Amino acid sequence: MTLTEHVDVVVVGGGAGGIAAAVGAARSGARVRLIERYPFLGGAATNSSVLTFCGFFDQTHETVVAGVGGEVLDRLRARGVYAEKVMDWTGNRIVLLDAETTKIVCDEIVTDAGVQTRLHSTLIGATRRDGAITEVEIAHRGGSERLTADAFIDASGDGALLALAGAAVRTVDLADRQTNTLACRFGGVAEEADLSTGGMRTAVAAYNEETGADLPRDHGIAVRLPVTGEVMALLVDEHFDTLDAQQISTAEASARAQSWRYLDAMRKGMAGWQQAYLVTSGPQIGIRESRRLVGKTMITAGDVRGARKRPGESIGRCGWPIEDHAGPGVTHYEEIDGGRWYDVPYDAIRCADTGNVWGVGRLTSSDDEAFASVRVMGTAFATGHAAGIAAAQYSEGRCHDLPGIRRALIAQGAIV
Repeated sequence: MTLTEHVDVVVVGGGAGGIAAAVGAARSGARVRLIERYPFLGGAATNSSVLTFCGFFDQTHETVVAGVGGEVLDRLRARGVYAEKVMDWTGNRIVLLDAETTKIVCDEIVTDAGVQTRLHSTLIGATRRDGAITEVEIAHRGGSERLTADAFIDASGDGALLALAGAAVRTVDLADRQTNTLACRFGGVAEEADLSTGGMRTAVAAYNEETGADLPRDHGIAVRLPVTGEVMALLVDEHFDTLDAQQISTAEASARAQSWRYLDAMRKGMAGWQQAYLVTSGPQIGIRESRRLVGKTMITAGDVRGARKRPGESIGRCGWPIEDHAGPGVTHYEEIDGGRWYDVPYDAIRCADTGNVWGVGRLTSSDDEAFASVRVMGTAFATGHAAGIAAAQYSEGRCHDLPGIRRALIAQGAIV
């Protein structure tokens, strides 16, 4: 049976951007439906075990994201599991996460805002007429459901809503897409164990020579997580078309096989890893790039490098450097001028040809180099929060009132 319901704002995707969008819209008075295909919220942090929030701070360690994202951090603190780390080789300041605490905090913040959340629900259709999306179709265990709304936000990461509706979205050429990484969590790693880049390189080189393997990446991030004390490692890279079911199936299996080889290499070659074991991989591989919004404007590499400020146009800040995972085992870094931040303009989350839909998180309109900066979860909270407020105002008949959006963001604690 297909049911039909009308709400003010539909948000597709329950990651950082979607959570902030749903909460921002609900706190602005909108009736909000948040659609998520997994059985929990949190996006890549929980469905891919990428248990680090990047982008809340610039490289001088100034806070550049607050609002809904900042409240998520406050709720982690209240549960006694807030932890930060400054990465030795980049100087980036990140927030370390516990998977189960992150899930419950995400549940609580949307529930407290009055958001109607639907988990286990997958977007399967969308209708666009006269330059506006009018309805979407959602499939779940009980059948399907049609939703009409005044405004829509695509926080799916892959541009699922934009693509199904025929709105302005760009599919990035496979050769230009960043590689994808399977996050792994390891237990049994001794407290004094070697987690260094140099230790990894030595261990992987020795393993490749001994076994004849050719592990594509010889180092990566390895951090100890709060609560469990497990080590999260970002080592396993795969480059494939994330929109092709056959390719993603093959790559997921290949990545899981890689994770066991890396475990073997570290057991044999790194101090304190002799009793280590694989707790979990994923569940899914961490996807960086597929589609991107075609916005009213585009953030460029020059904007990032030059720390461009846009007085009156900004709906958030990004302080994360260009971090381009150009291929398996290959990462290029470029700092923002002065290690500071640049403004994210409203028109970079506003669809070029469809007036009532916004793209947030890694859908933010950007060129390939700028994308390697703006894609991170901290910035996704900022873009999502802005889109949620904009969508709520749109549903009230206030179309793209940028000064009003900025005022509301500031009133809800955001940094613009």
